Amino acid sequence: MRVAILWTRLSGYMNACMRELAGRDNVEISVIHEAAGGEAPFEESMFGWIANRYVWSARPDSDSVMKRMHLFSPDILIISGWHIPAYRRVAKAQHNKSLRVMAMDNQWSGTFKQRIGALFAPFYVQPIADMAWVPGDRQAVFARKLGFEQHAILRGLYTCNYPAFEEVYRRRSASTPRAPRSFLYVGRFSTEKGLDTLVEAYELYRKANIMPWPLVCCGAGSLRHLLEGQPGIHVEGFVQPQRLPDLLTSAGCLVLSSVFEPWALVIHEAVSAGLPVLASESAGAAVHLVQPGYNGFIFTRRNAEALANYMSRISAMSDIQLTAMGRASHCLSQQFSPQKWTDTLLDAHSCAAQTGRVLQNA
Repeated sequence: MRVAILWTRLSGYMNACMRELAGRDNVEISVIHEAAGGEAPFEESMFGWIANRYVWSARPDSDSVMKRMHLFSPDILIISGWHIPAYRRVAKAQHNKSLRVMAMDNQWSGTFKQRIGALFAPFYVQPIADMAWVPGDRQAVFARKLGFEQHAILRGLYTCNYPAFEEVYRRRSASTPRAPRSFLYVGRFSTEKGLDTLVEAYELYRKANIMPWPLVCCGAGSLRHLLEGQPGIHVEGFVQPQRLPDLLTSAGCLVLSSVFEPWALVIHEAVSAGLPVLASESAGAAVHLVQPGYNGFIFTRRNAEALANYMSRISAMSDIQLTAMGRASHCLSQQFSPQKWTDTLLDAHSCAAQTGRVLQNA
């Protein structure tokens, strides 16, 4: 079984999924991806184990990508979206040769651009993909708008390195019953993350509480200055994947104030580690991983007062209540894992092989 993965920038979660896939019997992978950098500078060395790999900057050379795919002759082709010309060319060339799976994480919001995209999908999207692979339900709605039938929509595209974060939960469960008392933000320091709302909410929260929890912010980006120098806020740099489990061990609750967030993988990392979560309604992962009053709360985006109130409710909870929320988070986290990610992909190919055809979209 040969699986080609044509991606943008790789991440820690994708590394975990590819390792799981490559570790299966008789599976060989080839990976083409954009070089690391920007606001998510993952260490290049973590992907060094991939023997068949081509890294590009700015944009991939179409002829080089085509040659590599011709030599590799994949049974399954995974492409990241539909916007990279070289990947589109490969996908068209692999029609009836590979099971072509298009990964997409955009939520359907009914914008003019999305409606135009849905209108032209029969000519622009459907010719390059047999199936769509999405993180969850909000993205599945968009996939249906693009013409993919339900049987051609895979779910569970995004998952954290589940074993590593589940181990955090097990350590927390086995240790002292006193829950850590600090809020944690992990993400880019950029406009779409709603950092202005986060800072305002935290200031309101501190004014309303005699013993407020500190807020630890981890990431990189141009808006770091909004966080620096704020009372109670401790700013860390970008956290490499291998450090994040230890960071979550000492955190009491994840806070995510995004204005725009297709998924937010950090929510899965946090709930896998057994943390309560405060997330804005914009985060796609919140639909599946945050149940209000059960393992956290969901608030309206840009509503600093609502977030501040929920921060007060969380920090006023007893150790027993926080532990119960952490246990609930861990239960919800089991929906996704690198093992299930791999099973989903290989099962899709097996189903296509059994029917004697590639599963076509509408």
